[in-house]
Amino acid sequence: MAKWGGWLAVIALALGAGGKDVSLTVQTPADLKVASGVATALKTDVRGEVGEQGVVFEKLSAQTPYDVKLTLADGGVIQGVDLSWYDAEPAKTDAGELTDDDRSAIADIVHVPSFYNKSDILALQGDHDRVVALVQLVRDKDFYNGKGQIIWRVELWYFHDDFGGWEKVDQQNKIIRRERFKSREEYDAAVGKLKWAPELGGIRLSADDRGTTLKLEDHK
Repeated sequence: MAKWGGWLAVIALALGAGGKDVSLTVQTPADLKVASGVATALKTDVRGEVGEQGVVFEKLSAQTPYDVKLTLADGGVIQGVDLSWYDAEPAKTDAGELTDDDRSAIADIVHVPSFYNKSDILALQGDHDRVVALVQLVRDKDFYNGKGQIIWRVELWYFHDDFGGWEKVDQQNKIIRRERFKSREEYDAAVGKLKWAPELGGIRLSADDRGTTLKLEDHK
């Protein structure tokens, strides 16, 4: 999944006919065969039209954050995820960049033993003061009434540096996906081709911005 972390999203924005509506084009590499796309906001899905240059979404609402999901011809899925902070409090302007020590301290918190025997950080976004982590939790060991089954969760966790020590913000984790699979084969089929793309999450379109262009490239 890490290979998608270097993706650079390129988005072309244009005003739609309705004034408040905007259109979004997610341009994709020529070798990325997209079968379908959907932009989701406030539990409302807008289907995109797949073309030679990528996927075009029409009549999106301005100033509304969208998560884009691309389904590929080979069955793979690129899922946008919003890694913005959980509330509107602005980030500190003098916080400094996230360091390797910060990443290590946050990983130690994520890897604290729990019901889940596997925990991984799929993506991190933030600075030396606060961080949002996309975390995957897996229980693939047998458990009560769960022989051969796998429990899988993907969540957003929020961390804050409190006087030099990182802490997870209590009761603010956000569940992105949670499923219970009957077998390893079922789990692999659902999760194996899923890749998370923060670049395609929380896309907020401005009705005044007619020319922003970003390009989606796969840096393998």
